[in-house]
Amino acid sequence: MIGRRVGLTIFLVVTAALASYGVLSTPESRSVAEIGSADQFVCALPQDVGGYLAAPPQQQAFLPRPAPGTVPEEFEPVTAVVCDIGIGDHVAADGTVTYVERRYAGDFDAAVRELNRPPTRRSIFDAHCLASVLAAAPVDMWLLDADGRAVQPSYPRGDCGLDNTLGLAEILELPEVGTTEHQVRLDTAGIAYFFSCSPVVSTPTPGLRSLLDLTLTPSGFCHFDNAGASPEFAGADRYAPEPYLDWNATLTDLEPAGPCNQQATSLATTSTQSNIGDEYVTIDIHIELDGCRRILADGFTPLAAPAAYIDSINSATH
Repeated sequence: MIGRRVGLTIFLVVTAALASYGVLSTPESRSVAEIGSADQFVCALPQDVGGYLAAPPQQQAFLPRPAPGTVPEEFEPVTAVVCDIGIGDHVAADGTVTYVERRYAGDFDAAVRELNRPPTRRSIFDAHCLASVLAAAPVDMWLLDADGRAVQPSYPRGDCGLDNTLGLAEILELPEVGTTEHQVRLDTAGIAYFFSCSPVVSTPTPGLRSLLDLTLTPSGFCHFDNAGASPEFAGADRYAPEPYLDWNATLTDLEPAGPCNQQATSLATTSTQSNIGDEYVTIDIHIELDGCRRILADGFTPLAAPAAYIDSINSATH
């Protein structure tokens, strides 16, 4: 008991010290960004993509960038480049996905004013921050001037010790004047990670468990051409209940599948997590889009897939 009290006391002392430091310490001064060439800037890979590449990126090499900071007084931006932080909603049969580089133009006075603000000193430990702190996903962005020079603004440290991104918000309010599409190839693990379905399938073996016991809320479907000797991956798409179909809301109405020997030439798969005994596992769900039109999973009793399910998957396909 004494040890627990000592540990709690130490925790409270450290927390109070950190909170005091966050409130009372003087914010660090911000350095001015270095000006470089536009050729030194290429969109960073979207979030998490770098760990799932099947091949090196096709775009030009990532060169060292000039140091970020406040926008220099002598630098007059005419264009901002903002890179998507996520990939698109479709992956092709070869694993290719896209992300977009967007360009904005107009009056940058308000954006530069926000980007060059001094940092604030509110601690992440005060009551407001503890209730609402949420770090924004990093966005790759830089500014160009009329001479083809570029700078990468940093963000002022804002409330709760997080970046103040009001400058980025001002840029996104400007007219979008152009886009450039980039492509990368995902490996099989990346497709499963981003689209919640496996691009590699095997024929499920029916069992006695009921699919009605699962909570099935698909967030992506992998598609397969099953006309040949084995299923061939044909791509994947993200899926949401709106504007398509809330699967879990209608799952309880499904009937067991009757006898059928027709081969499906088109399949879709999605994945869900469930407990099997004491183990939490991923379960691949197969939906036959033609033929017997069944919902299958290894160890589960087949269900009849209603037309609404088939239509919703086909509607989500790019």
